[in-house]
Amino acid sequence: MTQYHVLKNGSIQITDSEINELEDFLLLDEVPDGAMTLDSLDGFFTALVIGPATVPANIWFPYVWDMNGGGEKPNFENPEQADRILELLIKMMNSIAMRLSSSVEYYAPHPDTVEDGDVKDLLVMLWATGFMVGVNCSGSDWELLLRDKKFSILLSSIYMLSFKPNDPVPLPTKTFREVWDKVPYCVITIDEFWNTYRRQDQARAKGMALATEVERIGRNELCPCGSGKKFKKCCGR
Repeated sequence: MTQYHVLKNGSIQITDSEINELEDFLLLDEVPDGAMTLDSLDGFFTALVIGPATVPANIWFPYVWDMNGGGEKPNFENPEQADRILELLIKMMNSIAMRLSSSVEYYAPHPDTVEDGDVKDLLVMLWATGFMVGVNCSGSDWELLLRDKKFSILLSSIYMLSFKPNDPVPLPTKTFREVWDKVPYCVITIDEFWNTYRRQDQARAKGMALATEVERIGRNELCPCGSGKKFKKCCGR
């Protein structure tokens, strides 16, 4: 799970009024036509949040304005406006991370806030496309999951819902909606998959740090684990 970014004002999550503020900006003429919508952003940030490693903002930020990675940018009025929009984007990503970490059973992607079937289908495609951009944004980091047949199927389900310009045969509507109903499960399970490997990496890093510490600690010195015992009678035994 991506770590939360605490902003200068101490806030973490995005509010409803800030979501409206961000959406209003995305609809401006100054924003490139290839920029993400709220729904594609929700999918994009979901992929970044549940992915294998934290992706720096300087890597993912350009994709917000050009999903194809072509480098188009909005015409910000001033640096303050650019900073404000980046703040809103980070808060939106934080909010997704918090929903997934605190109330998984209530997790719902943004398109589920819409009831109209045809409109929702379009938003679902935008969400899934944003998610796949997030996966591609992480480079080769997702290869471990792709090599696992059980979990790669979950990612394939999301890919099936995305825009595919060269795909002449779209999914039947009934099938499309049935796959979408399973997406929350896919997201949560993929997150659990990467959580396992993140915990293993953290344990390995901790072990390496302890080994380095051991090399320079005398046996009669206090143990670095904080027990208050001498090293030789604690972790050094």
